[in-house]
Amino acid sequence: MKKEILRMENVISEDPNMTNLDNFNIHMFQGEILGLIGVNDYGKDVLVNLICKNTPIKFGRIYFSNVLVNSYHYSDGSDNKVYVIDQESKLINDLTVTDNVFVLRKGFKKYIISEKVLGIQLNQLLKELEVTLEPKAVCMDLTEYERCVAEVLKAVIQGVKLIIVNDLSNILSADDFQNFKKLLIKMAKKNYSIIYIGNHHEEIFPICDRAVLMQDGRIIKVLDKKEMSDEKILPYTISLKDTQPAIKNKDKKDTIYFHNISTSYLNKVSFSIQAGECIVLYDKSSKLQLDTVNFLSGEQELASGVIELGHKILNPKKMYRYFGSEIVVIGEDALSSMLFYDMSYINNFCFLLDKKTNRSNITEKVKRSIQLEYYKELGNEVYANDLRELDKKSLYNLIYYRVHLLNPKIVFVVQPFSNADMYVRSHIIHLIRILKRKGIAVVILAVSISDSLYVADRLLLLEEGTIKEEYFPDTFSQIRISD
Repeated sequence: MKKEILRMENVISEDPNMTNLDNFNIHMFQGEILGLIGVNDYGKDVLVNLICKNTPIKFGRIYFSNVLVNSYHYSDGSDNKVYVIDQESKLINDLTVTDNVFVLRKGFKKYIISEKVLGIQLNQLLKELEVTLEPKAVCMDLTEYERCVAEVLKAVIQGVKLIIVNDLSNILSADDFQNFKKLLIKMAKKNYSIIYIGNHHEEIFPICDRAVLMQDGRIIKVLDKKEMSDEKILPYTISLKDTQPAIKNKDKKDTIYFHNISTSYLNKVSFSIQAGECIVLYDKSSKLQLDTVNFLSGEQELASGVIELGHKILNPKKMYRYFGSEIVVIGEDALSSMLFYDMSYINNFCFLLDKKTNRSNITEKVKRSIQLEYYKELGNEVYANDLRELDKKSLYNLIYYRVHLLNPKIVFVVQPFSNADMYVRSHIIHLIRILKRKGIAVVILAVSISDSLYVADRLLLLEEGTIKEEYFPDTFSQIRISD
């Protein structure tokens, strides 16, 4: 008989402004990998916190290993044996892997620590899990994959019963992500229970025994393994098809050429892109993103190659001159990295416009004119003074319509769908299409191709910094990513 690890019955959790969990029901068993797909983000953080710590709830009951640990009658604030692995490291950077795994845990009371003994124990654990990690490595030098492996080891040593993996696909390369999923499967076979939280069913289905869809703080669908298919999840998804005709631009003067681009990672990469076209550059290594952004911004000089914009050869030693005007980059985690939350919407909107227009400053009259121009598309949000009061869709509007205003020749978008729920992903696709229709060339730098193909006109598959294959929409179904 299966041993139950977690059960939540009719749980309601509220704060003064909203209901976070609304009649929430879920259960899982020992050795099971349960996938959780968020149609939107409501309640996910509260759910994780409630599973970890028995804080007060308005209604319902929570059982851990068949023991009632929390209810609307009584919550003692105790911790459950749960470990969360997410995008933020829980390791101490200045300490070694061994120190983090063994020493920094509750119940460790030894005053004399034998590094040799701990090293032997850690190597034995690594052998059992069939993973490689240097015990003496300082954690600040670990890759994201190695950091996640170290946190799995830490969870094992802490004696947890349940591991929550929260949205790691955006920080791991494709290869590392596959290896980490293999590790999770091994953990499940050793009777550890795992809740795997992600934003896309293509990421969730291959690894999970069951999957649940969560929307507005409640479970709206449970899928067993045999039900995990595109057809079964289709009624709960949003159509991402483009209903407007595509732009066909055949004028070669608007074509942008990248000739034999070489960096520390890229090796003689050549391709062209037309105005209004979208190309996905897919590479399982995250090095593509870092190298591309660094040479476009001028932080890293090209080893060789040139970029040609409308028959104009850009000076490879002065790329900073074009960055932010003719070439724009929308970075990964754009909501954090590309917005100034102490500035108003319109001041954010006009950021870099002075460089584009060669003005020393943008006058209030110009700003008012821009607000009037974009009011039709954006509504009252263009007059917002505090970005913190806006939802995610409005913030993404600000980022992408700012590019629309700058009207560069080309925009590079790094992992545009990272950390985005289903509704936000649909909106980002809509915004990318708006840029394409204005005639802006779009290059998506991706380590995951989910959703990117809805806006792509071509996909270039790179391996070890070199283009290996080129795919068009009628051959997207034939894309094969090697292990």
